Amino acid sequence: MKLHVVSRSDFIEAHFADFKELIDQAINPNDIPHRFYCGGRGVWTFQTMLSLNYYYNGQIECSWGTECRPDAINLMHNDHYGSRVKPWVGVTVVARADRPPVIGADYVVEQNPEVAAIPGRIFIPNWPQPGVKPRERTDETIQTVAFFGRVDSFPEQFRSEAFKQRLAEQGITLRISFDNWTNYQDVDVCISFRKSHDHKLARKPASKLINNWLGKTVMICDDEPSYRAIRESELDYLIAKTPDEAFDAIMKLKNNPELYRQMREQGEKRLQVYSREAVAARWYRLFEDIQEKGLHTRSTFARALRFSFGKAIRPLTKKF
Repeated sequence: MKLHVVSRSDFIEAHFADFKELIDQAINPNDIPHRFYCGGRGVWTFQTMLSLNYYYNGQIECSWGTECRPDAINLMHNDHYGSRVKPWVGVTVVARADRPPVIGADYVVEQNPEVAAIPGRIFIPNWPQPGVKPRERTDETIQTVAFFGRVDSFPEQFRSEAFKQRLAEQGITLRISFDNWTNYQDVDVCISFRKSHDHKLARKPASKLINNWLGKTVMICDDEPSYRAIRESELDYLIAKTPDEAFDAIMKLKNNPELYRQMREQGEKRLQVYSREAVAARWYRLFEDIQEKGLHTRSTFARALRFSFGKAIRPLTKKF
């Protein structure tokens, strides 16, 4: 099986000039450098190749460049899908990420199963956070609540002094991590909230929830589309939409150790589907299926025609 990552030359030179060395080392994807998981363009392409090279070493021939190859499965991020990569040359697999819809590709990978229900789209979860250091304590006490994410997405009311003080009065510390997204060692509960609630939320992945399971903690969050799409029961996460509701949910866990224990056990169960190895298996099955179907089921002319049509109507799809 031949897998070819397609990207812009300046992007490769700026971030992944040493990529061949990492491939040759068959580096454990949980130990990859920081640049591979801060930014979707590297996560969906180069991290995918590194992970498959690690878990299926010797079964995949890896290459990368600025144009598609006719003899390989060409994987690229939505930002790099355009005429400059000559997508009509061969089979294209495009990771949509949180961008507008992809039109004209052979296969489109979605990070939300609800969106992936549309024909021609395939759901594969985003890669879990590499290098996560899970919760060390195994008891059910609640001492630390944490937010992991970007500063521009965390609502002010959840990091206010008033909210921190309410928690402090219960012996609970609020830790806000805008830069370090890996250290869950002293964390008992994670919270996840966003400033905006628009149509773009449907494009977002359930990464914070999955990373919370990986960190062996319990999640309290807004009921975002991607979270809701993979939710099995209340044990996956508790819903809160305001600081008052979040505080009540935290106290519910503090006062009900059995519920906390059940939610942690549920998280371990869910990782059977959303762990790094499980995500790698999804990607491998997709590429294996493409390989079995054949790389030349459509002519170059048909691919070029479909790409041109997609490019023409793309401005009409910005909000979907």
